[in-house]
Amino acid sequence: MAAKSTESGMTIINNHIKDNAFSNIYLMTGEEVYLLYQFRDRLTAALTDTSDSMNYCVFKGENAKPEDIASFALTMPFFADRRVLLIENSDFFKKGNEEIEKVLEELPDTTVIVFVESNIDKRSRLFKLVQSKGTIAEFNRPDERTLLKWLKGLFSEEAYTVEDMAVYRMIEAVGDDMNKLSNEVEKLKCYCYDTKQITLKDVEEICVSQIEGKIFDMMDALSKKDKQLAINLYNDLLLLREPPMRILYLITRQFNILLRTKLALQKDSNPSQIAAAVKVPPFTVKKYISQCSAYTYDELLKRVDRCQEADTHIKTGKYTDKMSVELLIVELLQ
Repeated sequence: MAAKSTESGMTIINNHIKDNAFSNIYLMTGEEVYLLYQFRDRLTAALTDTSDSMNYCVFKGENAKPEDIASFALTMPFFADRRVLLIENSDFFKKGNEEIEKVLEELPDTTVIVFVESNIDKRSRLFKLVQSKGTIAEFNRPDERTLLKWLKGLFSEEAYTVEDMAVYRMIEAVGDDMNKLSNEVEKLKCYCYDTKQITLKDVEEICVSQIEGKIFDMMDALSKKDKQLAINLYNDLLLLREPPMRILYLITRQFNILLRTKLALQKDSNPSQIAAAVKVPPFTVKKYISQCSAYTYDELLKRVDRCQEADTHIKTGKYTDKMSVELLIVELLQ
């Protein structure tokens, strides 16, 4: 059963479980780890009793040895419908492996192999073999609409109500990482346990202390030359025990995004197209467009160069990491 490339990993796995019609080979991959592992567990639970060590085996990383996989995969199940192998982060799809290719070619109908891999080369023979003989399910970051629906579902399943603006602000502050968002949902549920109502004020108090949110707000302050706010946010990050080198990395990353946004704006004015070109979540692109409007292209280029210079000063010992970052912030405010 080969999956259509236009289908999401969620849709593919849900349909296979619903129809009780499984492939003998699965490759599950993608940047959204929260979904990836959730559906890995859902699939393996539907395929077999995962406590049955006679018919279910897990191979991870360096312990995923081709000879052991072959021995388990090519053996008939023991008083069960099938044997199931879960193979994680083996790098077979990055480095290639002829022994594993041979196993897949000879795989009996009574065996299912589920690969969960972060490093893959879609040009590899192994990838193309799975593409022709099995199912590839990709789990990528969801769009804004899907995230909103998912977050509201997390609240409503325990009878919590949530304001739309609260959900938007939550995504803006925390980002689109579903694992982080899930953790913030649990914090909000505990904080609002008595009222069962989540407001924008609650999100501001509980979620906006996230590092990424403060960096975003700092970039806003820098673009508006708001010296006091920028310094306060920097001090907040230090109080959160965020290392100066990490703060420098995040500032550099944000200016690189602004630079790419500026370039994209020269070619297109459609926010969704710009988000795709810059590779940022659609719900953040308007903020980036607003921030980069405070700078010319040359000014952004100089700021990126200055960030790299600050990094060099730290690594060569010219300044301590804290001093270098503080000097950078002062210069960026001028």
